[in-house]
Amino acid sequence: MMEEMPPGPGQGHGAPTSTRRLPIRASDRIQRWGRVLLVVFFLLAAPLASASTGRAVHEAETRRAATLSDARKAEARLISDADGPAAAAIGQTTVRAPVRWTQPDGTARTAVVSVWAGSPAGTTVPIWTTAQGAATSRGPATPGEVVASAWMTAAGTFTAATGLFIAVWKFFTKLVDRIRYVGWEKEWDEVEAELSEQFRNR
Repeated sequence: MMEEMPPGPGQGHGAPTSTRRLPIRASDRIQRWGRVLLVVFFLLAAPLASASTGRAVHEAETRRAATLSDARKAEARLISDADGPAAAAIGQTTVRAPVRWTQPDGTARTAVVSVWAGSPAGTTVPIWTTAQGAATSRGPATPGEVVASAWMTAAGTFTAATGLFIAVWKFFTKLVDRIRYVGWEKEWDEVEAELSEQFRNR
């Protein structure tokens, strides 16, 4: 049978317990709540922005596909050389250039479409034309391509939002740390002044 030991110093129900906590600095509060607000804002804004951009691209591609529903593929030829050197100087791979093609009724038509930079005059260029004679270098997207484009845009937006969040988080942390360091330096100067005063008064 175990003997019950009396409470020692600092123990027992009547003994005082240490409940003192270190003071919370203003910079600590700013950092804590600032991080909470940043996380909440990111969790709300990033998905919303991604969904909005993805929906906008889906709607735009759907409208474009409807506009080109009666388009047919045709072959056109470049009227003049595509401006390759100027495009290469700024990193472009495609440029706008005039092309000519013949409609089913034998009417010759011209338009300006996107072609590969540096293509010489006379190069065959695949285009899509409508019954009204409008031409484009890109045909109507399929339903699968529309969905894929929307998802890729949404993913890109989310990635960009994540990168922005990380940059703001790092900037905020460094800013609060700088405020904290300035506070520490000020407090240390006050402590040094107080200690110096005590030594002089001895």
